[in-house]
Amino acid sequence: MKKGLIGIVVLALVVLVCGTSLAATFDSFDVTATMEWTIFDETGLMPGASYGAPAITVPDLTISAGPWSASTADAYIKYTAEMATVGLYASTSYAIYDLEHDITAAQGFTLAADMAPVSVDLLYTTGSEYGVGGTYSADLLSVGAKYNSTGAYGLQLVYPMAPITLTGQYAAGTLLGATTAYLVKGEYALTAGTVTLQYKVSDFPFPSFSSTEISAALADLPITDTTLLGATVTSTDGSTTITGTTATTLVEGVTLTLNVGSTAGALTYSGKIGVAL
Repeated sequence: MKKGLIGIVVLALVVLVCGTSLAATFDSFDVTATMEWTIFDETGLMPGASYGAPAITVPDLTISAGPWSASTADAYIKYTAEMATVGLYASTSYAIYDLEHDITAAQGFTLAADMAPVSVDLLYTTGSEYGVGGTYSADLLSVGAKYNSTGAYGLQLVYPMAPITLTGQYAAGTLLGATTAYLVKGEYALTAGTVTLQYKVSDFPFPSFSSTEISAALADLPITDTTLLGATVTSTDGSTTITGTTATTLVEGVTLTLNVGSTAGALTYSGKIGVAL
C-alpha cells in the first residue's frame, strides 16, 4: 500500500512539473494584519493584559501565478488543474470528518480530484501516514467515506433541503481507547446568519475515551446595519458553557467586539476594539 502511494505521489509531481508552465506575473498579492486592545473585562477597565505582542496577527501572504498558488497562512503551495488540485503542505493531517481519529500532523502531499458527481481526495505525509476518501453528491443527498493509516474509518451523510441542512457522521478506530463516535447536526440558514444544533458522542481525545456534547449556535445574525450577533450553548458531559458576542463595525476596518461567557457558573466578559488592514 505504501509503495503504491509513493508511486502516486511521484507520478503526480512529474505531471505537475512537466505538464505545466509558470505564469510570468503574480495574479494576486493579499496581505492582512490586525491589532486589538481590551477596553475592559471582568477584572476592570484597561486590564494589565489589554494589549501585547500576541495581539498582533502576523500578516498572511497569499500569492498566485496562473494555476499555481501559495499561502503563508496554511503553509502550502498548490497547482490547480481543471479536474484536480495537487498540494504540498508544511504540516497536514487527515481526521475522520469532525470525529477526530486523526493521523500525526507532518509535512505532506495532497491530491483532490472532482469528477462530478464523484470527488476523491488523498493525503500522504513524510511520517509514512496516509488518508483517502471520496464523496458522491446527488441533488438531495451527499454520501462520503474516509479511511486513514491509524485504521480509522468513517461515513458521512449530508441531506440539504433548503433552508435546512442535516448532517450525520460515524467513525470507528483501532487506537487505544478508540471505539466508535458519531455526530448528528442540523443547520438552518436564516436570511442572514445561521442556527446550528449538534449532538456528538466522541471517544477522542485520549485518554477521555468517551464524551457526549450537545451544542446550539447562532452565527452572524444582524441586529443593526452594523452589528452582528453570535451565541453558543454547549453542554459537555454535564458541564455547560454559554457565550455571546456582538461585533459592531465603527468604520471600515475598525470593529468593537463585546463578549460575555459563563462556564460552570463562572462569568467572564470583555470589550475589545480592533483595527484590521
